[in-house]
Order: sequence, then structure tokens, then C-alpha cells
Amino acid sequence: MSAAVVLAILLGASFALSAQTPAKDTTNERPSFAAADAVRVLDQLRQAIESDSQSRFLKVFDGRRMPGYPAFRDQIVEFFGKYESFRVQYHVTQTAMDGEFGALVTDIAFDATPADRTSPNVRRNASVRLVLTWDGKSWKISDLAPRSLFR
Repeated sequence: MSAAVVLAILLGASFALSAQTPAKDTTNERPSFAAADAVRVLDQLRQAIESDSQSRFLKVFDGRRMPGYPAFRDQIVEFFGKYESFRVQYHVTQTAMDGEFGALVTDIAFDATPADRTSPNVRRNASVRLVLTWDGKSWKISDLAPRSLFR
């Protein structure tokens, strides 16, 4: 038997076995939380704030798992109503994985222009700690402290 025939038989058998082996379902696996995930989540928040989109901002949060989410949601609605434009900067200082949760600490600074245009601009700086959970598709914020940053 020639080498080409043997190779063809082996490849065919290999293909047939791989076609019968069910693919591993990875949809429910939780990836490790990494610095790139932290930056992705914070960038989503930054873009939502700077585009003045409270719905996009709240979409980054896991309302089912976040303690006191209804009060936080109301606080964010008030926050977006109080200011009309924002400029946000952040610097991730720490990321970690704690069991099933991702965690990050970031320094955030933002400038906000009040909607009434009579009050002076506001500048806030804070070190913020976020806890994140995997929802099967992406990391969502399930807790944030201090929440007073958005008053």
C-alpha cells in the first residue's frame, strides 16, 4: 500500500471520529477576569457617560445581583438629569479574581457641566472598587463603591 493511500485512510478515519465527537459546550464557562476585561467594562462606562446615555450606562450593571439596584438606578437617572456633558478619565490600579467574581480598583476622574448652565462645572476624583459577575456573555458590574460618586 502506498504512503498516500495510508495517509488518506488515516485522515478519513480521523475526520469521521471528530465528526462524531460532540463539541464541548463553552457557553456556560466563566473566563478568568483579566486587566483587558476591566478596561473593556470601564470603557463601556466612559463611552456611556460621555455620550450622555443612561440606558447604555445601566446596561453595564447586573441589576439582578446588585444590592440596592433600584435605588442606584434612580440615583443614575438623577445624575444624568443634573448634568449635560461629561469628560471621564480612569486608570486601573488593580484587578483580581475572587472565586466566581472579578474585582477591580480604578482611579476615576470626571468633569461634568451642569444642565442648568448657571452652576459651576463639577470635577470629581475617586478610587472606585467594582465587583463583576459573568452573565454567560460578558462581565457585568454587580457592585460599586463608593456610589456617592454619582450624586
